[in-house]
Amino acid sequence: MASSSNVILVTGGTGLVGKAIKHIVETEPEGSRFGKLPGEKWVFASSSEGDLRDPAQTRALYEKYKPTHVIHLAALVGGLFKNMKYKASR
Repeated sequence: MASSSNVILVTGGTGLVGKAIKHIVETEPEGSRFGKLPGEKWVFASSSEGDLRDPAQTRALYEKYKPTHVIHLAALVGGLFKNMKYKASR
């Protein structure tokens, strides 16, 4: 059971999957199977809030929100042609 101090940080929160989770969390009734639990705080972070490849920016993001849980969805996304061009370069 969630306590009032649970903070769920979703990295990549503005991407396709992050937006889908945000929609469900915000539209399902609180306490329902897919809704947030009473007292939970969900944070959907984007890359503009911090570059997770940079330890200092990552630390600052964690210090800002103090998450108890993290759903890590952040990724470098560019579609089929970008993936073909940069196969394993990053």
